[in-house]
Amino acid sequence: MMAVVYAVICLFDFVVVPAWIGIMRPGIEVLQSVDPQILEIVYTQHMPFTLQGGGLFHLAFGALLTGSAINRVSSKTS
Repeated sequence: MMAVVYAVICLFDFVVVPAWIGIMRPGIEVLQSVDPQILEIVYTQHMPFTLQGGGLFHLAFGALLTGSAINRVSSKTS
């Protein structure tokens, strides 16, 4: 279940949110008479939320998933 949650979080953070931001941007023809500072705000790149903080989120989930996988293997052998 934890791996499914992690996969859904990554899917949203790396696929769904950037696609949504790209789709919802106004066209360049709408922005021709807009202040250049606003253009800079509108056309900035998406920074994935899970990569903020040096990717500690992914390290923590990796540790949790590794621990549960090792625990599952060792409980099956005993």
